[in-house]
Amino acid sequence: MVLLIALVNWLVSLYLDRVSTAKYSWSIMLAAATLIYVQTLGTNGPVEVALVIMVVVWALRLAVFLLVRDRNQPEDRRYRMMRKRHSPNFGFKSFYLIFMSQAVLAWLLSSIFAIVLKNATDTQMQWGIYHYAGVALWTFGLCFEGLADRQLYAFNRQVIKRSQTLSTGLWRYSRHPNYFGECCVWWAWFVFAIPSGDAAVLLAPLLMTLMLARVTGINLVEQDIVTRRPDYAFYQDSTSVLIPMPPPEPVIRELS
Repeated sequence: MVLLIALVNWLVSLYLDRVSTAKYSWSIMLAAATLIYVQTLGTNGPVEVALVIMVVVWALRLAVFLLVRDRNQPEDRRYRMMRKRHSPNFGFKSFYLIFMSQAVLAWLLSSIFAIVLKNATDTQMQWGIYHYAGVALWTFGLCFEGLADRQLYAFNRQVIKRSQTLSTGLWRYSRHPNYFGECCVWWAWFVFAIPSGDAAVLLAPLLMTLMLARVTGINLVEQDIVTRRPDYAFYQDSTSVLIPMPPPEPVIRELS
């Protein structure tokens, strides 16, 4: 199913000549994989039901937000850069560079859901403290990411801006609060999965954090932004990268 979604999305991207459609199917792939695991393994208790609800709600929120945010907008700059680097015939190359690699990554990350569902079904797992903690952290992360996305979306829609860089709200405490919220969601699923007793559940949150911090997330975004926004260098110096922290207070020296 994940590969089928990737194939269909690639064909759509060829028709639209817009490979940034890959963003919209990313979370849907993970939700689809989870639903396939449910169909195969079944759902026998609250642990399985809660996990499915969390994955589906997260996936739908992200996909809908990206669709709303990007409507009537040009192709994402990062994809335009890839298109330039891998021309000619980028449309066909994008099948394995973007869509298939995304499908493989979604399959790897969804392993945490398969482990939880299989273990919960096999052992008839009872609801416990780790599940409460996981749901609490997931709720915090989802709300935090959603608020950060909303603040940036509203800022970018302003006709007149005092600055080219959003530095208020959650963005005053972190340069990437949306990524921080996303990391919280994935580590929440790890906490939720602890009772399964399988060390492999560490793979998904570690890989996702690495992707956001070092690969397709912060590094790539900031390399682009710093060349376009003259005030971003100051923002970098005065604001935490990922984990929200109070900005440093300016030191005022009195003249003697």
